[in-house]
Amino acid sequence: MLQMRPLPSVVRFTKILGKVAKLKHYSAVISLYNQMGVSRIGHDVCTLTILINCYCHLNQMGLSLSVWGKFFKLGLEPNVFTFNTLINGFLLENRVVQAAGIFNKMIAGGNCQPNVVTYGTLVKGFCMKGNNRAAIQLLKKMEEGACKPDLVVYNTIIDSLCKDTLVDDALNLFSEMMCKGVAPNVITYTSLIHGVCKLGGWKEAIRLLNEMVSKNIYPNVRTFSVLVDTLCKEGMAVEAEGVVEMMIERDIQPDTVTYSSLMDCFCLRGETGKAKKIFGLMLSKGLMVNVVSYSTLINGYCKRKMMDEAMMLLREMSRKGLVPNTVTYNILVDGYCKVGKLGDAQKLFSEMQAYGQLPDVQTYAILLDGLCKN
Repeated sequence: MLQMRPLPSVVRFTKILGKVAKLKHYSAVISLYNQMGVSRIGHDVCTLTILINCYCHLNQMGLSLSVWGKFFKLGLEPNVFTFNTLINGFLLENRVVQAAGIFNKMIAGGNCQPNVVTYGTLVKGFCMKGNNRAAIQLLKKMEEGACKPDLVVYNTIIDSLCKDTLVDDALNLFSEMMCKGVAPNVITYTSLIHGVCKLGGWKEAIRLLNEMVSKNIYPNVRTFSVLVDTLCKEGMAVEAEGVVEMMIERDIQPDTVTYSSLMDCFCLRGETGKAKKIFGLMLSKGLMVNVVSYSTLINGYCKRKMMDEAMMLLREMSRKGLVPNTVTYNILVDGYCKVGKLGDAQKLFSEMQAYGQLPDVQTYAILLDGLCKN
């Protein structure tokens, strides 16, 4: 195209740059842009915004700001997409203060007003930093202005509050949201269920589950997995199994996380036979059995002093290319110490280091305790 005469328009070139950027070939976009410059093809607001976006994704914010400076040198006015791109770029580098600074410049300039994406991006940044207060202040600013918050903004803050165990605040915001006519979705309810479950409120979680179903909002695998995990931690294995059965009835297939929680529950109850069946079911369904799954079952065997079975699982892990971690070895070392086999415990202590798994404080505490008791 650069050989064509007359040269293609900047609009045509910008469309090409946009398509290449969507394919995430950011370096290629920058190279093409530089060739445009050599060929004396001009650039517009869209061209420079695409270029800023590419530098942002390459974690080169210094160069993004250089392009930003070109707007003012060329007398171009950045649009809302330009501001959004730059704000997102700073957030990709976890630089929330700088992102907020760009937002404030946008407000102060007056020529370009933030849209729901601008607010939503910055809200997400504040929440990532755990600054729920700043996120809520921004939400209030939206509610008072012309740009009203959407479900994405509410969900972001509700999820952040729940992660910080500020569940009452999350539930209050949930009520406010519905009063303002913003309908919740599965993400909203899953965040709330996760939040109440973290505080052990499984009854409230069940209530929320029933409420969402009554509104024709159907739980997904994560919603159910959170609930299964909570019931398991409460020692309510029968109820947890009931939830798994409900999932299957609804054609929602339990994943590795769901089954691992159920396995852990049975192991804690000393029902290693049931845990082993769950493990076999995972394999038969072609689910990815990971280090956590193996460690859970190994822990169950160790608690029952079934060290031969536990060691068989450890060797099976290695054959499947899974690397046992420090937690796995700690479980086994503890198991051998509890059955008085310090020699085997010390062999595993050496083995874990040979395989690059460094002992932690717990490893040494387990060994010292074993030596003292034996």
